[in-house]
Amino acid sequence: MKKFIIILLLLLGYPLINGDIYAQEGSGGTGSIFRIGAGSRAIALGGAFTALGDDPSVLYYNPAALKLNDAPRILANHIQLFSGFSDATYDFLGLAYPTTSVGAFGIGFMSAGTGGIREFDQFSRETGEISYRENQGILAYAFELPWKYAGAVTTGFSVKILSQRVGESSDTGTGVDLGFLYRHRYLPGVTVGCNFQDLVGAETKLVETSEKVDRTIMLGAGYSYPFQNGSVLNLAVQLDMPARMDKAPRFGAEYDYKHKISFRMGFDSQSITAGIGVGWRGYQADYGFYTREEAGSSHPVSISARIGMPLEEKIRIQEELRIAEEQRRLDEIFSRRVRQHITAADSLRREGLFDQAFDEIKIALEYDPGNETASRMREEVGEEIMRQQEERAVTQEKAVVINEHFRLGLNHYSNNEYILARAQWRNVLELDQENKQAADYLERTEQKLAEQIRQHQANAAAYERNGKLADALVEWNMVKMIDPENAEAAEATGRISRRMEELSRDLRSASRRLGTIELFENALNAFSVGRYNEATELLTRVLGRQPDHQEARNLLRRIQRRMTPLTEEQKEEIRKLYIEGMKQFTQQEYQQAIETWRKILEIDPDNESVKKNIEEAELRIQKLQSPEAD
Repeated sequence: MKKFIIILLLLLGYPLINGDIYAQEGSGGTGSIFRIGAGSRAIALGGAFTALGDDPSVLYYNPAALKLNDAPRILANHIQLFSGFSDATYDFLGLAYPTTSVGAFGIGFMSAGTGGIREFDQFSRETGEISYRENQGILAYAFELPWKYAGAVTTGFSVKILSQRVGESSDTGTGVDLGFLYRHRYLPGVTVGCNFQDLVGAETKLVETSEKVDRTIMLGAGYSYPFQNGSVLNLAVQLDMPARMDKAPRFGAEYDYKHKISFRMGFDSQSITAGIGVGWRGYQADYGFYTREEAGSSHPVSISARIGMPLEEKIRIQEELRIAEEQRRLDEIFSRRVRQHITAADSLRREGLFDQAFDEIKIALEYDPGNETASRMREEVGEEIMRQQEERAVTQEKAVVINEHFRLGLNHYSNNEYILARAQWRNVLELDQENKQAADYLERTEQKLAEQIRQHQANAAAYERNGKLADALVEWNMVKMIDPENAEAAEATGRISRRMEELSRDLRSASRRLGTIELFENALNAFSVGRYNEATELLTRVLGRQPDHQEARNLLRRIQRRMTPLTEEQKEEIRKLYIEGMKQFTQQEYQQAIETWRKILEIDPDNESVKKNIEEAELRIQKLQSPEAD
């Protein structure tokens, strides 16, 4: 049986390092027969899919990566294993189902096997042909952990049911995978994944030999770089560390052009891998290629399809439904409050308390301005209030004027025009100081205006703290309009106006300085290329802006010297000063020499020979003053 399994694993493309990984009589361990992987895309990337995977094939590579699927998707993969072994097949079928709130689910099925295996009895006599088949069912779940201090951490696990059949012998075992995925908050596109594959290995026994699948640690990292045209470059590295085999490094690279066509290359620790993929409207077809020295090449083919709505679309719809539900609840609350105020207004009207009823109707209309019942009641109650007012003013000569002011005040009050309403109530009280209704409405209006003043003051303070002086000035002017005698508003408007004027002056001064700097730089450029007339005009403008600009004066003097030849008297003066400076220099009177030569520069600022002499004298002074000179 042991020799038979080795031959079969070689047939399926899993290279065994040595026979020691297999059990002797009774029990032992082995690597999984499904080490080829799952999915043509992942195989083409060299199997480096632990951190990069975002399709149902992650059921094999890392169950935590189920969270990277952006929509429900199904994938089918078929491999006719290696040249010359037409009976050997390897298949995978997987479903990934991510949700918006309870993690991601996955279910998969893998199958590998072959027929036409010659069977012998214990006397090495051939008894016919048998087949070998190994199946594995996978049920997985992934969810995000609540730790998000530096990024998102996802974990996932899968339960695997492994069944083996050789001829008439069969057995079943159970295994468990545990995977993790980490996406860094400050490194977008970088993902690190780890899968403890067969953390609990499935154990099966065919005839006499008991075999347990060994654990493999798969550690990988992936990077995705999106281009502006919608294309993506994916890079992945991975290291597989089997329990009793050599480590297997894997690499993969993929260029996906706008989710329409993808090109892939990789290395699966044994050979170069490659592949191509084509996508269209949620459907994807993938082809892969890899080789093995002992068995030739294979050509994995996969077909996948999106079978549900993308998570982004689901989230958008859920958000729209949430907003609609909140709006419905708000409408219900407003409707209930409107009914309550209308009921209260009707009760107050029956009791003859028309003023209080009018306020209740006003509040109802603030909740629902189009409410017909409240609008009708406002008219009726308003007429009752006016009738009471007319009855009260019938004996007064100013009844008509009072009634008109009162009507206007009532209209302004109902429309929240409190400043205008206040003026009308005051007009009424000037004509009828005993008018209790006008006095009551004036008091209510003053309360509303006081609330507005407090709100404008708070807004102004917030704007001023945030440096929005113009907005703060508007709010304080609103306070002054409501309360012209408000001392705080008067002080604040003055303060803010002065501050705005200071900022304006500072801005103008800074702008002027920048203009002067730009003019001087242009003058320097003109001087450096010999355009002296242009440089002179620019320097004149600089000095007109800033008369104390010493550098501009010096440069202008140099230009004038270059444009005006030295006179014979000046040349003679320069010659005498030069000789006098040289005498002082030779007598080590370096400071006196420097002062003498600087007089030459006042006559001829561009005299390079004199400048070099001054530099040499200064250097001699420094040497004399150094400790080494002592």
